[in-house]
Amino acid sequence: MSTVDVSLVSWNSAAHVRSALQSLASQTLHPQSVTVVDNGSTDGSAEIAAAFAGTDVLRLHENQGFAGAHNHSIRQGSADYILVMNPDVVLTPDYLKILVAFADAHPAGAAFVGHVRQPNGSTDTTGLRVTPWRVVADRTDLPPSPTEVFGVSGALALYRRSALRDVAVNGEFFCNLLFAYKEDVELAWRLRWAGWRAYCVPDAVATHQRAVRAGTPRNQRARDRRYLSYRNHLLLYGLVESSGTLVPHLPFIALAELLRFGFLTCTDPRTTFRALADARKMWHAARTFARSTQRKNSSAALRSSFA
Repeated sequence: MSTVDVSLVSWNSAAHVRSALQSLASQTLHPQSVTVVDNGSTDGSAEIAAAFAGTDVLRLHENQGFAGAHNHSIRQGSADYILVMNPDVVLTPDYLKILVAFADAHPAGAAFVGHVRQPNGSTDTTGLRVTPWRVVADRTDLPPSPTEVFGVSGALALYRRSALRDVAVNGEFFCNLLFAYKEDVELAWRLRWAGWRAYCVPDAVATHQRAVRAGTPRNQRARDRRYLSYRNHLLLYGLVESSGTLVPHLPFIALAELLRFGFLTCTDPRTTFRALADARKMWHAARTFARSTQRKNSSAALRSSFA
């Protein structure tokens, strides 16, 4: 069976990283390597990870976000697949074995996810869906058998290394420009444009705690999340869209964006206008990144995968 490297990014995740690493140690298909990239934690996360035998800890002096941190780890590995994993995820023992067996049998697949549950047993994600009005959300339906999906959530994603190399831009697998939030969405589009597929394999089961991180006041966390989420949502138009994907859905998109902007302006105008201004400043960089991506698939094929 093929080999797997694990990339886990930690930022003040001491309350959860031990459980995540224990679940990796219990896998029936043992990872070739486990790398914890610590984004400048101050709560002892790196020390907890370093205590696990066979775990490499890459300590960054500052928070480089989800994208930058995972890119560091992915570049170092050599296995056939890379499991990108949040520290608040726990895998059942055969998660990797089931997913890798399916991936080996489906060489056109680039990204794979199992049935990721919440602690209460409800579905957290079985992949990503994109609507014609550009709402991106986790799928919460549970297919009875392996099913193709638009993409997979970065909270727990198995990627084929050759696919990541195929779509990498200047050595970036995840787009560093986004820092955090929507990087998995951008990568899902980029893989789709290049002709790769994504699948949910429901027999592979994991639990996602969706933990609230420590170290930052709650109000500040909420503002940071809203800012990055809206800024990156706007940047996705420059990063992944084409006239062929945009124009047919333009009435839906225009109405949705007006409603979104109105709601965000009413609830948090300062954060909304900051995100809008920064997206404008970063637009050229987004378009430059987009021009370096390969687009083998047709716009019609992309549109047909929206739901």
